[in-house]
Amino acid sequence: MRSALRATILCALAALAPAVTFAQLAPLTIQSAVPDVTAGTVTVAGSGFGQRPFVTLDLVPLNIQLAMDPRVIAVAPLGMMPPGTYLLTITRGPQPGDTASVQLQLGAGASAPAQAPGSPASLPAPGDAAARVGDRTITLADVDREWQRTDPVGYLAASRQLFDARRRIVNDLVHAELLAREAASRQLTVDALLAEELPTRTVPLPDTAVTSLYQSLGDRARGASIEQLRPALREWLARKVEPELAKMSYLEELTKVSTRADIVLDAPSVTVEHPADDPAIGPATAPVEVVMFGDFQDAAYARYALTVPRVRDLFGARVRFVFKHFPANDPASIHAAEAAACANLQGKFWLFHDTLLGKAGALDASRFKSVASEVGLNRPVFDACLDGEQMRERLGQALEETRRYAIPAAGSLLVNGRLAPEPPSFLPPFEFFKRLVEEELARQARAAR
Repeated sequence: MRSALRATILCALAALAPAVTFAQLAPLTIQSAVPDVTAGTVTVAGSGFGQRPFVTLDLVPLNIQLAMDPRVIAVAPLGMMPPGTYLLTITRGPQPGDTASVQLQLGAGASAPAQAPGSPASLPAPGDAAARVGDRTITLADVDREWQRTDPVGYLAASRQLFDARRRIVNDLVHAELLAREAASRQLTVDALLAEELPTRTVPLPDTAVTSLYQSLGDRARGASIEQLRPALREWLARKVEPELAKMSYLEELTKVSTRADIVLDAPSVTVEHPADDPAIGPATAPVEVVMFGDFQDAAYARYALTVPRVRDLFGARVRFVFKHFPANDPASIHAAEAAACANLQGKFWLFHDTLLGKAGALDASRFKSVASEVGLNRPVFDACLDGEQMRERLGQALEETRRYAIPAAGSLLVNGRLAPEPPSFLPPFEFFKRLVEEELARQARAAR
């Protein structure tokens, strides 16, 4: 009797197996995502979420308040987020059908008026009057000259901020004009033009882009591993980055075969001082000089600095790299900078620099001296320099230099005196350096026309 009952149960389970398998393999789908700013939650409706879905909003992992197959409620600080469009992603596993995304709109969907109430019609021109004293007019140019004289660092920082805002807008205006002209010539709308042209130019980014994007999150990853975030990172690249790169590629083509477009707005620049003991590699006559402000304790700086040999192999005598110390206010960071400066006294800065950055380990005297032996430094001379803190004053001079240039953080770059923009989070370090050098060479070519 028991054996007959067991056989019946097994047959029933076997009959159900295809249905269970089908349900497990059904793709995860999102039907809607509704934000509730007051409650600080996002309610997502769909199917196939699984028992423990992993939810991110613009790649930031969210806590789950409720998880059921047709509905997930995630907690998000919506009240602190500016209006805009965000990418919400839900993942249940590593397979292609285990991830889905949806655009989440926060704030007013309507575009802002052309001019907000109370805003100025335009910025004043340099020749406009700022004040009048008797028969003398003090112009805005007079004010700027005095500002630059009395507070050069503040003036430089403000000039950079204004340039960044203008550069973003001028890029958008140029791109919109190029697309509108091409669409009109083909009797298409801009949306139809992009739908026709972008798919063939959209290329999946390599795994290095996933790694770079994950590393750029830092604390925003909230402790999630790269494997936990990999589906969301891939979705972000596919939905946000790859289409934008395809669009940029198409726009670059348009500038070559369609209407000529040159952006001549130039970034504020500084005259970089070159003390004799600044470590440099590459010819002094190179048309592109990249000044790196380094901190041996900064992981982001290390990722970029270790690609310098590849960049030099690519561009040869056209690029020169200069290193300037920018240690954090931390004993280990300062001690590492002193050790590198001591290595520089023996002409082996770059070898010490690359060896120290290339291996994980504590930043302490024992490790510095071990690296010194590894790269062939005269150990008694190096040890005396390091133990006697002989380079402490030189580091103070380096930090003062960063203040004069208004350098925002370690890892910042000056390209021929112009502050480089923040690297895109998805772009591998070598590709970012390559783009910086190519853009500077192109700028020089335009100026020479």
